[in-house]
Amino acid sequence: MNISERFLPPPWTAAVVLLCASACINVPAVEPAQAEVRITAPAGTAYTNGVVEVRLDVTGHAPDRVELLKDGEVLAELAPPYTYTWDTAGEAEGTYRLEARAALGDVAHVSASREVVVDRTPPRVVSRVPEQGAQEVWVQSPIRAEFSEPVKQSTVTTESVHLTVGDVAVAHTVSLSEDGKTVTVVPVTQMTAPSTVALAFSGTVTDLAGNAAVNLGEAWSWAVPEFVPYPPHPPGPTGPHDDIEPYIQLDANGNPSVLTLRLDRADEQVHLNLFVNRWTGSHWEQIGSGLKTSSTEFSINTPSIQLLPDGTPVVAWIEDFGAEFNNYIHVAKWDGTAWVRYGGEQGIIPERPHASGVALQLTSQGHPTIAVAMNPEDIEGEAVHIHQWTGEQWHRLGSALRDDPPSGTRYPALVLDSNDNPFVTFATGGSLNRTLAWRWTGNDWEQLGDPTATNTYLHSPYGLKLALSADNSPIVSWIGTETGTSRMDFHSSEWSPTRWASLGSPPRQLATSNRAIYEAKFTPQEGLFVLSIESNAEKTLINLNRRTNGHWGQVWSRHYERKTGKSPHGRPSMAVDSRGNIVVAWVDAIAHGAKNVFVYRRNR
Repeated sequence: MNISERFLPPPWTAAVVLLCASACINVPAVEPAQAEVRITAPAGTAYTNGVVEVRLDVTGHAPDRVELLKDGEVLAELAPPYTYTWDTAGEAEGTYRLEARAALGDVAHVSASREVVVDRTPPRVVSRVPEQGAQEVWVQSPIRAEFSEPVKQSTVTTESVHLTVGDVAVAHTVSLSEDGKTVTVVPVTQMTAPSTVALAFSGTVTDLAGNAAVNLGEAWSWAVPEFVPYPPHPPGPTGPHDDIEPYIQLDANGNPSVLTLRLDRADEQVHLNLFVNRWTGSHWEQIGSGLKTSSTEFSINTPSIQLLPDGTPVVAWIEDFGAEFNNYIHVAKWDGTAWVRYGGEQGIIPERPHASGVALQLTSQGHPTIAVAMNPEDIEGEAVHIHQWTGEQWHRLGSALRDDPPSGTRYPALVLDSNDNPFVTFATGGSLNRTLAWRWTGNDWEQLGDPTATNTYLHSPYGLKLALSADNSPIVSWIGTETGTSRMDFHSSEWSPTRWASLGSPPRQLATSNRAIYEAKFTPQEGLFVLSIESNAEKTLINLNRRTNGHWGQVWSRHYERKTGKSPHGRPSMAVDSRGNIVVAWVDAIAHGAKNVFVYRRNR
């Protein structure tokens, strides 16, 4: 059939179609030949003291050659299966960089690097906490061994670390620090004092390269005694001192605050002042500046400290000229920024400057209560007065307390019962030379007689200490001179409930010794604690004893050999609380005869 020319496409359209057809054809690109390589072993940093197994993974086209590089230099050329045993015996100790290189034609692919640490030095224990042979270790002290280099976790376990208290194995946990150098051991149950603790390693503890530690067999033991020291008490801005006396109390958290009376001789003058330091839980912190603001002519006598429930200290003391006049009673409280006095430069009773002694307690509302002994020059003569801060002013409770017939009043001691009613005791002078105790009934004073009458072999009582038993019965302790000798001893009596009953005193530890009591405290849980010093020609002891269920026992003792020239100085101080915390402070001589305070706590 003839097709009309008008139905045929023009000749140029064929060219267009042909051009379109050729332009739409996809021609695949030719991929260049390539090979990739990576190090599969070691998978990370390797530690070795000998042989390292190296494995490579090669992908892509078969390379012309595969090389293992050490610090950029060819260590070996490898063939399939691309493994290499590198014996590092001939290498120096140190860190090396391994890389793999795959070459194909003119193209080379280099893998990510791996570090190999060659280490043939065995690890050592470089420090131990506590130190070997330590004698005064806190029961909560960390137990740590630090190695010279990281050790392998799998070699440090509860099976390879053994903790014993006495001869008994103790359950414990073992952990390794993040840097792998420090092994920490924690008893599952807290240790108790006194005891001897030892730690030993068994099996093999190795470093990351497999070198066995070399000094694990060294002895490692320490003592956990009944009492352990706080860090050294700060000597203050002018210390160490020519003389110093501590007075200690515990706050609600069991942390001590220490009032110190410090004496220094300079420029042919004696400089006295009072400072308070408290333990924050990690360090000693001085609270404000010195409390004394009077001139150097004024002395300081009978300081005492008490703490409010929040730990705020309240301090009482006497400043005097050393005569029977200008003897002022001061009471001050820390307000957070400064010491604020309950009174001016002439104290709380400026019109009666004849005080010879003061004792301080705080009511349940935190109001100071003081017992003040007055000299004969006072308008009411020698007597003891009890004053209580009402929140606005000082108020005297009842009349003045004195013997009948009137005689001297010395060494007042004061406590408050659970209703804030005071008990007070003091020594008298004159021919009777006895001690009297009084109780405030809420309206008047009731005399309880002579607590020292229960003991017939001690006379001339002084240094009175007063405590309250769980049922608010007063316990009076005192120092006296033995009849027929010149030796000093102490004794305690308790009011129960209509007369004084003897509690005796702890047995002596030294033959023909002198003893003096410095503190008496009572807790319902443990009974009566007494702190004393006992000495003879050879030794001096600081003794802490406890009376429980009718029997005296020793809690702690610190011994000084006289031949060494060392002995405690002045009076020690003690505080206890209902949770079983006990702290003791005393003074020792340090370098060149200067003195400083040492504070120890019950180890728990």
